[in-house]
Amino acid sequence: SIMPPLACYQTERFNGSHKHHIFFGSNRKNSEKFGLFVYLRPELHNMSDKGVHFNKEFDLYLKRLGQRAAMDFYGWSIDEFISIFGKNYL
Repeated sequence: SIMPPLACYQTERFNGSHKHHIFFGSNRKNSEKFGLFVYLRPELHNMSDKGVHFNKEFDLYLKRLGQRAAMDFYGWSIDEFISIFGKNYL
């Protein structure tokens, strides 16, 4: 089964939010496959300097959150996570 998506971490809503793949680029398909995406208000996605695409600290926060959630949900070790996503973010 796929991990359920997380609603906007501030508003806890999906409506009007943008879908953000936590692990993007070459890992976008794996993010989709394993449900590792969150919904963010537009300004927290890519519509302001606070957005995850422009804020490295926020991006790392979401990657750590996503890795922990995936490891808990799927029962993966750090090595298993790395074998899929290529890096440890914890």
